[in-house]
Amino acid sequence: MKLASAPPNEFSEFIATYFESCRTVCPRLRVIAGKWDFADLIPGLSDFDTRFLAANDTTPEDWAAISLAVGDIHANITRAWPRWARILEHLPGVNLTFAELYDPVLYQPEIQTWTIYDGDKPEAAHAREYIANCGWTPADEYFHLRKFATYFGPYRRGIDPPINLGPFEEKYALHSRYMHYFAPPVQAAVSLALRQTVRGKLEALKRAREVFPNPHVIDTVLDAIATHYETAESCDDSKLADIERALGSYLAVVRQELVPSVTLVELSPSSSPVEFRQVVSSVPINPITKFLNTARYARLMRGRLMFYAQQIPWFDTGWLIRNELQRMVDWFCRQPLIAYREAGLEAELSAAERKAFRRLAQVVDQEIPEGAEKARAQAAADVFEPVQLALEDLADQLHGVAGRVTSL
Repeated sequence: MKLASAPPNEFSEFIATYFESCRTVCPRLRVIAGKWDFADLIPGLSDFDTRFLAANDTTPEDWAAISLAVGDIHANITRAWPRWARILEHLPGVNLTFAELYDPVLYQPEIQTWTIYDGDKPEAAHAREYIANCGWTPADEYFHLRKFATYFGPYRRGIDPPINLGPFEEKYALHSRYMHYFAPPVQAAVSLALRQTVRGKLEALKRAREVFPNPHVIDTVLDAIATHYETAESCDDSKLADIERALGSYLAVVRQELVPSVTLVELSPSSSPVEFRQVVSSVPINPITKFLNTARYARLMRGRLMFYAQQIPWFDTGWLIRNELQRMVDWFCRQPLIAYREAGLEAELSAAERKAFRRLAQVVDQEIPEGAEKARAQAAADVFEPVQLALEDLADQLHGVAGRVTSL
């Protein structure tokens, strides 16, 4: 089978187009960032994990309006540039004000994986400098340890299906294994070993050659990425199985190498993936950290759901909708409320807030008939804004008590 050649790299054009469209309608959006390095964006195969920084006077109600506006812009660009369907897989994830970015109580280690691309020049420069000088903290160690634990183990086929890839679908099997499910734990492991966050996936793979044994495994990965996966392994199931075993064996060795680098827990060099995750889950976490791990994704979630509910013939949303809805109860109800209770604030929930969480759970926590995904996404969007506003209220209350908690 002849594989499609690498397309032109249009990520710079996309970022400029997307940001200009968004800030024209939403002037409070001041800076656009994205996860990873620009070099990690593989044309035809990568989506873009947008992150926005907003003005400090952005209110919860403003975020609710921004969510809808960005959802419409996302849909308009998808219609205008069908070839960007893969890049436009989802709306921006974690979005912060500058005050939140700089607040040590609200520190989120993910920011050290961001690249600042465009925006108000002084604000962008200050954010870039701040992120570069954040340093290494126990929160960073936990962030990377948790990431390694999440990915450590056999590759689960079907977890990352090819969506909106057009002619590059045949290459996605390798891209998924290498960049989505091997590079992240390697990046986490290198960061733990160096006690310094390595922002880019490709940079982390290169550093891993120097830090860990078996550099030939890394060379195989880097060579495949450099040739845009134009190899026989892209389509051969038995060769993919061999690759999965090789990557799993590499991570098992890395797990052993991490033992002296980890200070938060005592690791066993022979622990299974399940045992590893159990040890990591025993780390005591500040309730606000636990809250922010999921709740900050809520700000543009309603717009994301409404974008998915739209009829765009060349944009496949079935699996994307199911994936979002199946984690919403955990992300936006269960985990935030557990954190809230651990902080001793459960009694502060209003009747309206309790009702909002229950309504969302009732809508999303049920089977979706085949073909009914868009209708269910719209139904979830219809009840989501009260949850979004409740989470903003909970975040403010947690911030007020976070300074009295000494865990991560």
